[in-house]
Amino acid sequence: MPPLQETNERIDQAFTNVDLNGIIKSNDDQQSQYVIEMRGGDTLQVQMSIDGSRALAALSPRITVTFHNVSKVINVPAKMIDPSSKERFIQRKLLDQVSGQIHPGQLVALMGPSGCGKTTLLNTLAGRALNGVTGNIWFNNQRYNKSMKRKLAYVVQQDLFFEKLTVKQQLTYTALLRLPNNLSKQDKLAQVEQIIDQLRIRKCADTPIMLISGGEKKRVNIGTELLTNPSVIFLDEPTSGLDS
Repeated sequence: MPPLQETNERIDQAFTNVDLNGIIKSNDDQQSQYVIEMRGGDTLQVQMSIDGSRALAALSPRITVTFHNVSKVINVPAKMIDPSSKERFIQRKLLDQVSGQIHPGQLVALMGPSGCGKTTLLNTLAGRALNGVTGNIWFNNQRYNKSMKRKLAYVVQQDLFFEKLTVKQQLTYTALLRLPNNLSKQDKLAQVEQIIDQLRIRKCADTPIMLISGGEKKRVNIGTELLTNPSVIFLDEPTSGLDS
């Protein structure tokens, strides 16, 4: 499978009993057509069933994220700011009426100096830290609720793994744990193989994570979230610590 240039160009392709030297065409829900060439050794080793493809597709509808006048205020112990203060808490505003809209297929970067609130905004939009938040956040005109967690993915800045596991073992463990029960084990393993190929980590798939490079660890970290085929993926400083 050809390497993908951008994360938002990912194509979750299902196939069964196909001519591996042929061409598979798939239409998405907006009639856009993608073409994938299947060539011998570049193909997936485990094929995903049609039912498995449909189960994954159901998890990832196209979502437009809209936020309007989002603010966040926290209470900080006054003694931390001013040891002589007689107040118990002092309010600190972390976000101040931030607005924006992100459409399906867009790759959006938040840029700003350290401490300006980039991670705070990501956590807020992802529903990870909503205490003290005011304003409106919509996902396809619906407010955030717990049922949306399966449609969202969040890649934290620090890479968190069982470092004695190999790359493939880590991804397989994650797939078996997080993918829905209506997906067969074969389909879950097929998703693992697909992610390994998409992120170009086949050469280190059987290497313990503690022995791979920082860039490979970052791709594995992203891959653990892409396994669930999310509609929206948030990445906190994904290039931090990597070579330029």
